[in-house]
Amino acid sequence: MFGYVIPDKLNMFMKDYYGYRGFYCGLCKSIGRRCGQLMRIGTTYDMTFLNVLAHAVLDVELPMKMGVCVLNPVQKKLIGQDDELTKKVVDISTILAHYKCVDDFKDEKSASKRFADVMVIKRHYKKAKKLYPDFDKYINEKYQDLANLESEKCSSPDRVAHPFAEIMVEIGRIVFGDNYQEPVKNMMYNLGKWVYICDAVDDIDDDFKKKSYNVFLQGYEYKDKATFLQEKQEVLQFVLMSAYNAILDDFDKIQVKKYEGILTNIIWYGMLNNTKDLLRRSVKCKKTRI
Repeated sequence: MFGYVIPDKLNMFMKDYYGYRGFYCGLCKSIGRRCGQLMRIGTTYDMTFLNVLAHAVLDVELPMKMGVCVLNPVQKKLIGQDDELTKKVVDISTILAHYKCVDDFKDEKSASKRFADVMVIKRHYKKAKKLYPDFDKYINEKYQDLANLESEKCSSPDRVAHPFAEIMVEIGRIVFGDNYQEPVKNMMYNLGKWVYICDAVDDIDDDFKKKSYNVFLQGYEYKDKATFLQEKQEVLQFVLMSAYNAILDDFDKIQVKKYEGILTNIIWYGMLNNTKDLLRRSVKCKKTRI
């Protein structure tokens, strides 16, 4: 995904930090086992959050063991072990990575994204597609819906974020199965909406320079990001905070017994900090590595 659903590590209890890092490192290792070592660079905060949320809502303990990482082969740390939920998240992440590369290549003509998809991602994507053919078909349809809105030069953040929000709802259907409660479903929708809008705000300078579609560029005479954030402050604050507050309301209705501290830190603090940063900073806010 994108790298906005992040924890606030400075305000995290130590037990929650080590637990979260165990989820992150476990997901990274699982991607390596399932898809090869190169695919591990695609480990994201967003999919780690999904894995934590799935284990919390379904009341499943993620087994963890002490181990080492290739980035730090000396110091041992807690690392999550493979289980069925983590494998689902890895397969979903692989399918999403493929479509993200295809979409980026279409928008930016990025040779590096095309190379990454053809040489690294695609063969693993084909394996994941066989496991979830209906999900793959659904994502393809939603990306086409998004492409149609972009072709129309849609200027409504709500409309253009809707296809990606629906993809998030469908991801939840796979992960949560028969236990897919309405508050969780609503949170997945609003999470997708919030992530899409965050990415649009974060990438506006790049999109302007590359002459790529961005919902906030429609009907707006763009100068630079600082001016954009100042002139559009009221609109941006409304759309971002509306989506964020909806996520808070949904989370308050979800009963979780495990990993509540991790989820509370991410939703109440990490995501709020990122929202505020997007509204005031001209530099990129997306994060890629823990």
